Amino acid sequence: MIKVREVEDKDLIPLAEFLPKGFPYTIKEFWPPLFELWWKLNPAYTPEFPRGWIIEKDRSIVGFIGNIPVRFLVGGTVRIASSSNSWYVDPSVRGIFSFILFNEYLKQKNASLFLFKGEDNTHIMNILSKYKFAEHILPLSQKEYVYIIDKKKINCIFKTYIVNNQFPKLSQILEYTKRVGFLLLGYLYQKPIIGGGAPDDETYVSSLCTSCDDAFLKMWEHSLDPCIATLSRDLETLNWLYFSSARLYKRMVIQCHRTLDKTLAGYMVFDLILTEGSEVGSMQLVDMCIENNDQQVMASITSYAIKLGKENNAALIILWANTPEAETYFRSTLPMRSTVQHYRYIRFSNTHKIESGRDNYDKVCMSDIYPPQ
Repeated sequence: MIKVREVEDKDLIPLAEFLPKGFPYTIKEFWPPLFELWWKLNPAYTPEFPRGWIIEKDRSIVGFIGNIPVRFLVGGTVRIASSSNSWYVDPSVRGIFSFILFNEYLKQKNASLFLFKGEDNTHIMNILSKYKFAEHILPLSQKEYVYIIDKKKINCIFKTYIVNNQFPKLSQILEYTKRVGFLLLGYLYQKPIIGGGAPDDETYVSSLCTSCDDAFLKMWEHSLDPCIATLSRDLETLNWLYFSSARLYKRMVIQCHRTLDKTLAGYMVFDLILTEGSEVGSMQLVDMCIENNDQQVMASITSYAIKLGKENNAALIILWANTPEAETYFRSTLPMRSTVQHYRYIRFSNTHKIESGRDNYDKVCMSDIYPPQ
């Protein structure tokens, strides 16, 4: 007999044993701390919120979709968005049961928004389109900027920057050819980025951060105003996203202060992502907020990130821009760049329409940082 039901406490250990089948880069010991992060440590979670749904066949788990609540601001009001994650169904029961599982996720009553993180997958895109999800591509410029930290780590540089750890499709040959040209420019003409960790008489100094305070919250106030729906940047949510330990990647938050009065001028959040089968990795930007888009602050943080990258055996640092000013700075400073598309999908709940009475997706501000997967 096959049935679909909500996740219960008794399912957590069997789930940890089941999920490595769908995510072979994990082991069963990885999942329990992640479950705790998704629900117990999550400031948006309440016991009324389903933790997810499973497909059960003869008392064995053969399918799962997780349900992570996250605070969103919708029309200036804090609402709960549901981030689907770790959707996997055993091949023996795929088909209609996969859709039943996804339908259970969409039928929940406590979520105002539904979130889905995807890549360039035509099959997934078609499914989400049928379910009326709106597609958002990040970063807005669809460009990433790259700095070589260690030119000797050519294997990691090639896998990460040139082929992005995947075999290129025929339609992507032109893009890969451009990347080879930019890589040569990087090796020949890349200049040091000055700033960060500098003498006391400099305007700004950057350092590692271990928690967020009110200054981080205030820094986001202006940039959130134009958004009809966006991630809530309250302190509990920021600290949960930035400093929770149960994740695949090492996450580092770099803050920049004015040396004169020690006030916060900006910060960036990086993930240290290892190349598959290697202990060498890349520092990849996942979130940032720079007061007044100050280029000196960007330089200070970027320089300090390069320093941290060297200490953590990283070959590259990969950045993107969230404002036109940041775009101008990275384009003029870093000779290497690539065309990228990171897909995010969102759908408003049928029972929680926004105040305008229609789903104004043009003013939805999606973020590259995402609830822990």
